[in-house]
Amino acid sequence: MNQGNASFTQNPPGMLDQGEQKDEDDFNWKFSCWFFQVIDWILLLILIIVIILRSDFIVIMSLAFGIFHFLYILVEILCPTGKYICHKISGEGIHEKMGRYFRTAPIIKFHLEWYHYLEKKNIKTDKSGRVDLSIKTKKDVSIKEDYEMPYYSERDVSGLFYLNFDKAIAKKKVYIKLKIKEEINFADAISIIDYHKEIDNFYERKKDVYLDYKEERFVPDLIHHNLISLGKNEPFLSKYFFFILSTLLTLSELYKLYFDSLCISQIFKIRKLISTRYDLNQPKYEQFIPQIIIINQTYNYQPQDYNYLNPSDKYSVNLPTKEEIERAKQYQDKVPDYQVSSGKGDIPEGVIIDNPNFSSYKANPRNQKPAPTIFNQKNKHNGLSISVKVNQNNKVENNDAETDDSLKPYLSERTRQSDFNLQTQ
Repeated sequence: MNQGNASFTQNPPGMLDQGEQKDEDDFNWKFSCWFFQVIDWILLLILIIVIILRSDFIVIMSLAFGIFHFLYILVEILCPTGKYICHKISGEGIHEKMGRYFRTAPIIKFHLEWYHYLEKKNIKTDKSGRVDLSIKTKKDVSIKEDYEMPYYSERDVSGLFYLNFDKAIAKKKVYIKLKIKEEINFADAISIIDYHKEIDNFYERKKDVYLDYKEERFVPDLIHHNLISLGKNEPFLSKYFFFILSTLLTLSELYKLYFDSLCISQIFKIRKLISTRYDLNQPKYEQFIPQIIIINQTYNYQPQDYNYLNPSDKYSVNLPTKEEIERAKQYQDKVPDYQVSSGKGDIPEGVIIDNPNFSSYKANPRNQKPAPTIFNQKNKHNGLSISVKVNQNNKVENNDAETDDSLKPYLSERTRQSDFNLQTQ
């Protein structure tokens, strides 16, 4: 990373799209935390009243409040506010952290799980000859495996990051709550084909009857919640100790109102492109070069810092065939088409304009049908109970009038009351 001292002829505008965006995740957390806070207060008030009245429900209410207060503390500790306070950094030092993120190659990881189902039969016969047959299925995982998808090249296309000091100073704030998100996509349709080939290979390996997988895309060691100090005298109460203390005293939401009054919020996306066949160190990506502007200081990053190339001795690259090129046409709309701001309006030149169509990815595991339809198995533990009676002619009578016809293949016509078997499909 090279540090430059060049400054702009004029300050970047204070009102940016990177400025105080609403974070939907943060809103959900606020709603959840306030819900637990109010219920905790109500239970505490009821407990105090019960103690004053010396009611017989003191033990029950104490236990109820204790359990809920524990859940309340757990939710509050996991909320974003605690994460921000734990990851405090100076404004002058944020460029080093951002530079590390720009230089770090992303990872696409699959969590694989091969499994099958075990069946357990329980047969009970009453005095009248009625047989109750219950069949339970249990998921039995045989193999778990993590797999990182290999690729040839990656490129950081995060563009300009402007730390919004001017707006924070204008509002007389002490901190900037910086939420960093990652956005990892494929740079070309051929790479998307290779991605689907990797998934196909999982199923072709057939290590067990069924397979589930989860996909994860991330930048290693990226910290999502960062609290940027503006270098002013920090309030004494803005320490993590007081956040924990307020939580134990059931006052955490009031503390958050105080803490939020010291901050403005800012969101930035680390954007990465991945290619399995091509070198992304190309001129067309130069307009997306990551750079940081902090108080009129510009930090630029050279190509060797933000472009990762997989060593050729570890990863062999084959040119796409005609069939692959033809097939790739169906994925062209999945390739991100990022746009860079021209500097007009409130968005400074160099900022990547957010495109919701490529802001997230959806991994759709093609889970095989885990068990016969009769059990309605969808990765859950379900059971089947059938009541039958054997008559004098050694025939099975169904005593459940509403039993579905699909159950019939599972009722053996063998006459021994102690042995009813399932027919495998």
